[in-house]
Amino acid sequence: FYFIKCSVQTVKLRKISISILILKRGLSNMEKRKFLILGHPRSGTGFMSILLQRYGYRVGHEWMMEDGISSWMLVVEDNQIFIDRTLNRKNFDFEYIIMNIRHPLDIVSSTYFTENTVKRSLNHRAKFVDMEGLNDVEQAVKSVLGWYRLIEMQRPHLIIHVDRNPEEKMFYFLKRFENYDRLSEPKPKLKKKINTRKHDKLTFSFLKENCRPELIEEFEDFCKLYGYKLKD
Repeated sequence: FYFIKCSVQTVKLRKISISILILKRGLSNMEKRKFLILGHPRSGTGFMSILLQRYGYRVGHEWMMEDGISSWMLVVEDNQIFIDRTLNRKNFDFEYIIMNIRHPLDIVSSTYFTENTVKRSLNHRAKFVDMEGLNDVEQAVKSVLGWYRLIEMQRPHLIIHVDRNPEEKMFYFLKRFENYDRLSEPKPKLKKKINTRKHDKLTFSFLKENCRPELIEEFEDFCKLYGYKLKD
């Protein structure tokens, strides 16, 4: 009995050792990059790539560069559907994950008017966020909530509000974690907006009129979590 018990334990230990070895080999085959910036479509990922470039890092917008990438599509392990369609999150290992956000109502508005009209984008997100049975307004709200939940579950190292002095926030992050000594103070604010699209703006009252109550409650909680106020 003792021999059998020891043999079983040995087999289990070997299986664990093999699993660890496979994991290590998998990680060693992954390409190393410094930054992965994640957000929802229309949340400011284009701005974030420019911001890091201003601090001397080669970070592409939906293109992988030497220091990383800013792309809403790399939230999930699937090929990008735009720009470089060969890119897949599972093939890369990133030192820092940064989440960017702006006022959620602004993201919903831009998504509703300019992003969900692109069916390839909407269908891609719908593979990972359940939007079945929702109207067009609810889809925009649910997409923002669900996509950010996927990001939050990855425990980002830093959250940047692109509408709240992001230059300063990034500077002090780099100074603390990257021993950043190229500048003595944050970069000046960008004078023009990046990758913007002209569209109407939804009101919170419009959302309440067109969304089910439980979705509105979740949206309100999300806004409060990140310090954004909603006005009717």
